[in-house]
Amino acid sequence: MKSPYDDYPEFYTPDHRPQRLLSPANKEQLEKPHAAMFAEWNIRDKTVLDLGSCLGATGQWVLFHGARHYTGVEAQTAYAEQSRRLLGHYSDRVRIEQGAIEDFLDENRDEFDVVVMLGVIDAFLNYHDLLAKVARICKETLIIEGVHPYPNVCNPKAPIVEITTEQSMVVADAEQHVQGIGVRISPSALSIVLGTMGFESVGRPTMPKHIKGVIDHFRGDPSETYSVRYIESFRKVDSICRGLTDELVHPTEDAKIEAWAGFEKHRLFVEPKTQALSDKKWLFDQTVADNFPAEARQNIPDYGRVLDVCIEVADMFLDKDAPVIDVGCALGEALKRLYAHGYRRLYGVDNSRDMLERAFNTTDREVTYIRSDRFPPEHGPYRLVTANWTLHFIKEREDYLRDIHAGLEDGGFLVLTEKVMLSSMMDRLYRQFKSDAGLSQEYVDYKEEALKDVLVPYPLDWYLVKLRQIGFRSVEILNARLSFVTFLARK
Repeated sequence: MKSPYDDYPEFYTPDHRPQRLLSPANKEQLEKPHAAMFAEWNIRDKTVLDLGSCLGATGQWVLFHGARHYTGVEAQTAYAEQSRRLLGHYSDRVRIEQGAIEDFLDENRDEFDVVVMLGVIDAFLNYHDLLAKVARICKETLIIEGVHPYPNVCNPKAPIVEITTEQSMVVADAEQHVQGIGVRISPSALSIVLGTMGFESVGRPTMPKHIKGVIDHFRGDPSETYSVRYIESFRKVDSICRGLTDELVHPTEDAKIEAWAGFEKHRLFVEPKTQALSDKKWLFDQTVADNFPAEARQNIPDYGRVLDVCIEVADMFLDKDAPVIDVGCALGEALKRLYAHGYRRLYGVDNSRDMLERAFNTTDREVTYIRSDRFPPEHGPYRLVTANWTLHFIKEREDYLRDIHAGLEDGGFLVLTEKVMLSSMMDRLYRQFKSDAGLSQEYVDYKEEALKDVLVPYPLDWYLVKLRQIGFRSVEILNARLSFVTFLARK
């Protein structure tokens, strides 16, 4: 797949960037964090504000992937001038403001769908005021890259803000960096502060796929633990957590301020992994196809239950001669069950040759299989489309859902099962499920690394909103367990 930087290497090759001692830059270092931060749900047709935009590499990424407009704010003149030149091919979709971030926030009157702050918050002692100004203009998603407090100073996973005199910042036109007073806000402290401003975390912290070419700042230097970074994404919500001063000035009926339920203040710091568990992306190849039944049951909660629900929907609303297609059919287990219940106009589509070569069929080949990355409309319109545990592998998810909607007959049904974004609490429950299913911790960690940028979960409400926007007249939840949600949508 083409990268936003393939035709524009100047985003990482100019001047001294590849040779910097503190933070050398290369293509991989740009691609992997951006791939972890952004997906269709938080980028397509969005307006993006990038505070501390440097050369505008984030602008190149988001505009390449369909953002409507990008605004970069950069204090250093050299970076601002270079980013205007590098992003010039996007014409009026780009605006670069040179100046202090605080000045921009004080003067700006626009709102933005997405605000990005990468390596910026650490430089501001007045971080609370800065975040409050950002919160006022951010309509949907706030993405922040910060630095963990030093492990030898405090527990970085506790809600702590460390004041340091050794915070570093790269200088645009020099080979060195400047060092001075800054802050290191732990992710849990950041969550509390932003909770008072109407934002909550989107799932668990983002961890990019292992960066091999240079120091991986998200895992730490193997020889010395320092400057371990994190990425947190937040979404705007209706509720705002009240602070102590709020309660003193405008008391509620219950004078007791409710505690943050379930908040773990004293979690032990887990040393970041410095080695990649897998340099290979997950593929549905021969090895996976040969072990797929066990793989599915050990990794997918309610695997058999969801397939049973598909049969229940078919038996309730379909005639036996109704056309049915299973998207991401793998070995054809859903089609096998449908056939056993008397359905005969059955189709399966998958892009894995190894899966289709092993897929279920009858002796007279009554099930038609199609190898394709796209939804096949040629055998439709369909009465029922099942797409279980498949679309979360597809980057252009909205387009695929639109193709499904177009391929359904009026009154037709879609059964869609997706892994949605999960919180740290849900992640622990899901890991326990896999452990109980017999998977080793080593294999769980290996697969999680291999699936990065392959399986990309979206928020639950993205599906609820998007399915209706596409044109489905009803959208309901059939089944849900451990962040795997099954929707029933009707055209």
